[in-house]
Parts: sequence; C-alpha cells; structure tokens
Amino acid sequence: MSGNFRESRGRNSLYPSGTPPRSSIIDNLIAWAARLPWWALIILAGLVIAWYSMFSSEIYRRALRFVSQDPQISTNRIANVLYEVRQPNGSTAEVSGTLTGEDANTVTVITTDEVRVIIPRTDLASLGCTDDPSGSKCAINTTVTVVRKTASGKLIFESLGAYTIRTLYGSEDILKIGTASVVKSPQDCSADPNGNCDIQLTLKPDRKENTISGGLLASDTDTVTIQTIPPETVTLNKSSIIATKNYVPAQCALNNLAACNEGPYLTLWVTLASFTLAIILGLALGLMRVSSNIVLYNVSTVYVEVIRGIPLLVILLFVGFAIEPWFHTNFAGIAPTASLVVLVLTVVIALYYLITRWSRRITDPAELMQPLIFTIVFGLLALLFVAILNERSTTNDLAQRAIQAAIVGLGVGYGAFLAELFRAGIQSIGKGQTEAARSLGMTYVQAMRFVILPQAFRVILPPLGNDFIAMLKDTSLITILAVPELTQRARLFASSTYRPFETYVTIAVLYLCMTLFLSFMVRVVERRMNLAR
Repeated sequence: MSGNFRESRGRNSLYPSGTPPRSSIIDNLIAWAARLPWWALIILAGLVIAWYSMFSSEIYRRALRFVSQDPQISTNRIANVLYEVRQPNGSTAEVSGTLTGEDANTVTVITTDEVRVIIPRTDLASLGCTDDPSGSKCAINTTVTVVRKTASGKLIFESLGAYTIRTLYGSEDILKIGTASVVKSPQDCSADPNGNCDIQLTLKPDRKENTISGGLLASDTDTVTIQTIPPETVTLNKSSIIATKNYVPAQCALNNLAACNEGPYLTLWVTLASFTLAIILGLALGLMRVSSNIVLYNVSTVYVEVIRGIPLLVILLFVGFAIEPWFHTNFAGIAPTASLVVLVLTVVIALYYLITRWSRRITDPAELMQPLIFTIVFGLLALLFVAILNERSTTNDLAQRAIQAAIVGLGVGYGAFLAELFRAGIQSIGKGQTEAARSLGMTYVQAMRFVILPQAFRVILPPLGNDFIAMLKDTSLITILAVPELTQRARLFASSTYRPFETYVTIAVLYLCMTLFLSFMVRVVERRMNLAR
C-alpha cells in the first residue's frame, strides 16, 4: 500500500497522463494573449504601415521631405551669403550665393544655382545623346537632348501665351504656340489655383520650345532628370571680403544643425520655449493663488479666470496681430521709463525690508537677508528682461517676430492652466507639512522650496506631462501667424501639389510619433519619481 501511495504522488495530480489536455493549452494561450498590450501593438502596426507607405510612395516621400525640411546626413550648402568684396582694381562689388566650403584663407560660393527638370517617361517622344542617339545607353552626366510629346497636370493659371500647370514634380509653363491639342477635365474648365481643372496637352515635337538639352542627372523607369543650367562657383580670399551683409543657414544636415529651423525642429523649439515660460508663469501665479496676501490672490485669480475663458487661438491672434505690432513700434520709446520704474521699485522694496527687519539681523538674519537678496536678484533680472525686450523690439525680421509672438501667446495661454495645476498640487499637501517646516525654523520660502514644492511636484507630474504633450499639439495653431512649423509647411505643400490627403496623413504620423515618445518619457520620469516616494 505504501508503494502504491508513493507511486501516485510521483504522478501529476492534475494531469494523470503527464501532459495537459489540448483545451488547457488553448486556454493558457488565450490568457497569455489577453495580457498583451494590444493598444501598443495596434499603434505600432499602424505606424509601420504608415512609414512603409511614406518610403514606398513618391508623393509621401516628397511630403515627408518637404515638411521635415529635407534633412541630410551631411551637406556642403552651409549658408546663403552676401559678401561685399574688394576687387583687384580697388573697387568694391557684392557677391551673393550659397557658401559651400571654407578654409583658413578662402571661401567657396555657388553664385548660380543649377536648374533641373524632371520629366515623366510617358511624356517623352525621344531621348538621345552624342554616343547613343536612340537614348537607350546614355550614361549619367552625359549631355542629352529630350523631345516632349505630352504634358499633363493641374491647370492653375492660363495667360494669352502659356499654360501654367502643376505636376507631382513642380510647376512649369507650357507655351501655347508649341501645343497641338488640349483636353480638359471637367470639359471646358477654367484655370483654378485650387487644382480643380485637370489638363492634358499634346505637344508639337518639331517646336524648339518642346526640346530640352542638358546633363543627364538621373534616369529610371518612371522619370528622367536633366540639368539644364549647371551651377557656377567662385572662390574668394577672406582678405578681400570687406563685410558680410547676409548669412542665413541653408541646408538642414547633421553637420549644419543651425539650418534645421523649420518644420518639426521649429515645432519642438517653440514647444520647449513656450512651456518654460508657462511653467514660470504658472508657478508664480500658483503661489500667488495660495497666498494670504489679498492683492496677490486677486491679481492672480483675475489672470487665471480671464485667460482660461479665452480660446487659445484668439490669444495667439491678439498677441500676433495686436500686441506684437504695438510692441515693435512703441517699446523702444518706453524702455528707458520701464527700466527706471523697475529700478525705483527694487530700491524702495529693498529699503522697506532693511527698515522693517533691521532689528532681526542678529537673532534671525534669514528674515532680513532672504527677501533682500530675492528683491535685488529679481530687480536685476527684470532690468535684464527689459533690455532684452528692447533689443528684440528693434528687429525687422518678420519671421523672428512671428516666432516670438507664438511663444508668448502659447506661454501666456498655458500659464493660466499651469497656475491652477500648481495651486491644486500645493493645496493637496497637508497643512501639517507647512506647520512642521515652520516649527523647525524654516521661513515660508524655505518651507515651500524644501518641503511643499518637492511633494507637490510628484503629485502634478502626470498632468504636467499631459499639458506638455497638449502644447506640442497646440503648436499647430501658430500656423495662423505664418510661422513655418510642421503644420504650416504641410499647408504650403498641400496647396502646391493639391494632395491634401497624403500631406496631412504625413504630419499626423509625425505628430503621433513625437507625442508617443514624450508620453513614454513622462512615464519613465513618473516611475522614477514613484520609486523615490
């Protein structure tokens, strides 16, 4: 009996045969599959499909290159420059172009950019070169001659002598004198900048207007790329350059990051700058909202309630088209007065603390020194801020002025929401924390800095991260100020190609990738903060 008992214990009590039944395996697989993060897998699959479409479709690739400022690994197109140069005969001249190279003694500038034409093979009547008139074996960089037989696209303008059509590869003018027949769809439609009129032109092969000659840059089964005008380059001695009148970074690349200043790069920069301003405003106003000073409380409450009650787009319009022009026109005149007011207020407040708290300098020096140092530092920062505003007000760069207006508008708008966030976070910490800090001899500022705010920050970190992601998406609103961020560049591309679907899908995928990455980073930071509890 004991032997039988030991034998039964050696077997699996659940599965006497030693292996689980097939139904149990299926149940385990279903349970395992149910635990998978399907939301993440679905999003990942969608992104893979979207990116595959972008890299496999010509229009998606063009849209992606345009909205992302066509980033390169490396480039020699460093900057668009304008030099005032001394000639050998002693006179001066201006040299403008694209800076492509520089060493200790010379600079290389392309003064004339190349002109290239992309022609679909279906539009060609013939293609030939010197070595092969039939065109079947024309090598890259050889001179070719192309005769066109057709041209098609969107009719966006029509003059007495030419049609202006828009294709996937750009816009071009087709002379009517070289056209044999015209087919429009819808029939007899008129030129429309919105791209609602398709046109198919049959060209006269014997007309010189339809013959193109130049260097063959690329050739594939779909298109032929021809360089009709080669670039012209000059090398200047640095000793002959009298002045640099213009220097604007050109091609965005890893070795020329200063040129990456539009599209997603500008979106991220505006987001970071605006959110920094919003955090400063929100923290200051949040502290004012929990202050026992009735003046500070009412001022902050008016700001929060008014700004939160106005749509963000209206705030951007007001700042961009009302405040910014007034600031550009008038601030330089009132800057000296503003600096004097800040200086006088700083001196008056500092004297107030010296007079009222001088008697505590020995028993409690922090009660005197902390507000005194804070007043002086804040006054100096305010003077520096006025000086920076004065310098900014004198610029005539419309693009920079629009970017500054966008940053201020977003910062002011989100500052009201972050103020309520900081207020709620501070008030979520029990009063016993403040009382304990004060009982240890801490001042109000020290208690806030070392006890209350660190705990409040853990509480508000998730909604603070959500607001940062929301601001990244709301930067799309600054397209109303003609700031060349991601959405504005997408609008420009869609209006030039009349392909809005592919264009806006592209920027939607880019926005989604950025927000998913930021969401992941917020979760990482939140997890680390939770471990520190």
